[in-house]
Amino acid sequence: MPSLLELQRIVESEFPVEAVVYEFGIPCFVVSLIRPPKEPFQRLVAKLKPYNLMPILRRGLYGEALIRIVQKPIRKRGIRHLPLMLFAATCVTIFISGYFNSIVWSFLFKENIYLHASFFTVALLAIVGLHELGHKAAAKLRGVEATVPYFIPGPPFPIGLGTLGAVIMQKEPPVNRDQLFDIGFSGPLTGFIVTIIISILAVHTAKVLDPALEAQLAAQGFALLSLPSSLAWRMIVQLLMPGVESYELIIPPIGLAAWVGFLITYLNLLPAWQLDGGHIARAMFGERGHQIASFIGIMIAFLTGFWFFGFLILFLMRHRPIGPLDDISPLSRWRKIVGFLAYAILALSAIVIPMW
Repeated sequence: MPSLLELQRIVESEFPVEAVVYEFGIPCFVVSLIRPPKEPFQRLVAKLKPYNLMPILRRGLYGEALIRIVQKPIRKRGIRHLPLMLFAATCVTIFISGYFNSIVWSFLFKENIYLHASFFTVALLAIVGLHELGHKAAAKLRGVEATVPYFIPGPPFPIGLGTLGAVIMQKEPPVNRDQLFDIGFSGPLTGFIVTIIISILAVHTAKVLDPALEAQLAAQGFALLSLPSSLAWRMIVQLLMPGVESYELIIPPIGLAAWVGFLITYLNLLPAWQLDGGHIARAMFGERGHQIASFIGIMIAFLTGFWFFGFLILFLMRHRPIGPLDDISPLSRWRKIVGFLAYAILALSAIVIPMW
């Protein structure tokens, strides 16, 4: 651990120091921002990294710029093969769900049930996994340490779909709002693109529902499940099958994976708490704007029928995120423009559950 004098010299190599104080045992430097702090602060982060220290740049009570130097959190090493074991378990639970969701399709069209269960498994794993790998890639490109994806197995059909998603865990905060935005948006964007591709495949192989088919289903005791669809799904149906409504189609099992993909994208992009959309809102609007956006996101969850999810976010909001290390430098202009693309994807992916 460097002495206070050594820390001051490191900080002064990038910022003029006006005063040095201790806050609850934490060294705090009042600095002058004579030029935009984004690049100097990034260099300061790199200089303190070998000491396992992190600087945090914030505005003080009277608007002064403060740099606090804190110890980088030490994370315990997890079980070595846990990510692989969770991935294997998730493959099994999703495949079981895919099998049961393929029964009607296999019966009607005499197609291999195991093949469609495998398609469903690959499609859902691709949506969930590539979403998290998008986060991982962005974190790596920005120099932020993060774990590999941890897949979360869930109860299979009929209780669930075999997975509760996947997560990566950052080992350190992003340096600035640019990094926060990039890491937050990369996952939903990747997942949305994969979902669109799978949706096109599903619609391309879908069958038009006719009265004879309905009668055959009723005679065999089968009932088709009708799910509320997103705007993006309806646009794909109209593009590939003009004049046909989405409810007039029998969708193969991978269509359900696409539906889950839109749902994951929609819920993740809600501008609330530490969801991906919350990170985007934090980067675009700052801490105060993020708080307002979070309550808007919760209201959207309630209005679209996701009551439990809204209450869950409200409960978890008691824990305040740390935010980027540099919370003074604004988000770059082009990222602000791209941020509105994120909310366009939110609208395209939105699924409304009827409340009556």
